[in-house]
Amino acid sequence: MFKRFIPPEILWFVITLWAVFLIDTLLIGINFNYFGIRPRNIEGLMGILLSPFLHASLYHLLSNSMAILILGSLLKTAIGPSKLRLVMIFGAIGSGVGVWLLASNALVVGASGMVFAFLGYLFADALFNPSLRSWLFAILSFFAYGSALFSLVSFLPHISWSAHFWGFTTGILLSYFIGRKRP
Repeated sequence: MFKRFIPPEILWFVITLWAVFLIDTLLIGINFNYFGIRPRNIEGLMGILLSPFLHASLYHLLSNSMAILILGSLLKTAIGPSKLRLVMIFGAIGSGVGVWLLASNALVVGASGMVFAFLGYLFADALFNPSLRSWLFAILSFFAYGSALFSLVSFLPHISWSAHFWGFTTGILLSYFIGRKRP
């Protein structure tokens, strides 16, 4: 019954986030966050793939975990498991590439880019594939996490505006390219 509400790929992703955080916390003298995205630095390229698994604090991890569980469940119900996996993978990569190319010179970690890709996809799907169902999921996601969109128009210390922006933009692009109904 639990799998009915939370997709296995979302659940395993969140479990992995917590496992990485726990291991990073327990290993004294080692900080995995070093492997995050370092914009325009060759060493930071690997961070595009690793950054979604790394979190700066317990609060950061809790925030992203809850958003991924809720929005990931909405997204899977809206578009199905195969497209969900594509949005997870390409949402994280698209956000990471945008951060690596264009962010300020700061270390970036976290799965916020994926969260915003989920939001961008759900909102754009209502525009590109208008139906009662797509609008319902867009409205539900707006009520659940619409306030997060304020981070796209405000700059807060220690929060990567670029990860949010590029994740949201990637979600919109993914909705256009993989969510379109072909004539």
